[in-house]
Amino acid sequence: MKRIICFLALATVFFSACTDDFESINTNGNQPESVGSEFLLPTIIFDFANINVNEAYNFGDIISQYAANYEFINLDLYRWSGDDRFWSPMYQVLLNIQDVKSQAIADGDQNLEAVALILESQVMSVITDAYGHVPYSEALLAESNMITPSYDNQEDIYNQLFTNLERANSLIDTDGSVKGDILFDGNMAMWQKYANTLRVRLLMHTANVNTNISSNLKAILENPAKYPLLGSTEDDVIYEYSGVVPDVSTVSAVNGGRAYDYFLSVPTTTFIDNLDDNDPRLELFLSPRQCAEGDATCAADRLQGVAPGLDQSNIGRPADYSRRSEEFYNSGTLIQSIWVTYSELNFILAEAREEGYISTGTAKGYYDAAVEASFTQWGLTMPADFLTTTAPYDNTTEVLYEQKWLALYHVGIEAWLDWKRTRKPSFIKAGPGTSNNGNVPVRLFYPADEQSLNAENYENAIKLLDGNDDLNAGAWWWSAN
Repeated sequence: MKRIICFLALATVFFSACTDDFESINTNGNQPESVGSEFLLPTIIFDFANINVNEAYNFGDIISQYAANYEFINLDLYRWSGDDRFWSPMYQVLLNIQDVKSQAIADGDQNLEAVALILESQVMSVITDAYGHVPYSEALLAESNMITPSYDNQEDIYNQLFTNLERANSLIDTDGSVKGDILFDGNMAMWQKYANTLRVRLLMHTANVNTNISSNLKAILENPAKYPLLGSTEDDVIYEYSGVVPDVSTVSAVNGGRAYDYFLSVPTTTFIDNLDDNDPRLELFLSPRQCAEGDATCAADRLQGVAPGLDQSNIGRPADYSRRSEEFYNSGTLIQSIWVTYSELNFILAEAREEGYISTGTAKGYYDAAVEASFTQWGLTMPADFLTTTAPYDNTTEVLYEQKWLALYHVGIEAWLDWKRTRKPSFIKAGPGTSNNGNVPVRLFYPADEQSLNAENYENAIKLLDGNDDLNAGAWWWSAN
């Protein structure tokens, strides 16, 4: 749903009286002491949307092997260090969510409380899924002088997220609304579908360790009146930028995104090879390499990718390869912040049916719906023979995981998270130039500041990671390399 952000100036606050005490004298009468949720909620949604889309392009594309950088390749080669990308920015968003939630509870606004719980669960899931065990229960207590929060075990975090989403579902009054909602324009039925679909995603993350996965999923799927889910691509949870600055992704040229940064990442051979000639997403996602006039060899094969994980000496020139879509870069609206989609939901249900976790529907039925929805999401028509010739369902192959990988393009970092759990598609492997002992990382290093500013709790956290703040360390729901 397209939403245009209105940046509203807060009215100047005047005080009718003052006292002689020091505190009053030093109070800035032009500085509001609190901000209403109708102003804070759009900031939360917009900030998370920007983080999500920026990291989809700059980190998710690389770690999930849709793209590879042709220089400045430490990210590609897993030469990583302390990483703050999903830490400080995300915790700042959480602080704002906490303010909205507190205000909602104080005002008895159950719909607003539900929205805050859903957004909290979305943001917190990204943090723990990127690092493992992280601060949560004490993370938002800075005003109570808690500046060195303890780290919560990932299992405990997930259990709280499930509790949040169950409560959000029960609080929502679909006849009501909320102010400041630039995602769904106050449509609480959509917030309810989003909450339950996010819960299905997070439940599937835990499939390898959750002994109750089957009953958990069945409880939702077998009671659609109580737990509605996304029902079509019209329900996709996507922040669609309006195209009018400042409501444009900073990745886009329209809002100052640098061409060098955007085109630094070139498509991989893996991405191009899996986008079959019969797949119209190929032309949407990629621009062919630019050929010199009269270069017949180049013109005959304009789709060229780079193998993931090559060292610098083996990459060659960027002109040798296809490029990310120029149309996306030059558009103010094509670059979107994709949170969760109907396509992803159906891929999850296809796998759940295949694994016997659920008994509703068929794996093939869910798979077919998922693939077609991926085309529809991008405004494309699926070729008539795609599900019979190009990529028919076959539970003896990895086609489900391959097509899900394609459908998760630019859905934050979800393709990496899905691979961490399943290790599929199996073509995602560490390239020949990588470090990290030939392993694709399964987590980020904690930010360097944690080692110095929160040392005791940091040390306790790495004990939960088998004693090492390591890229290959397992957490609760994913295993170690």
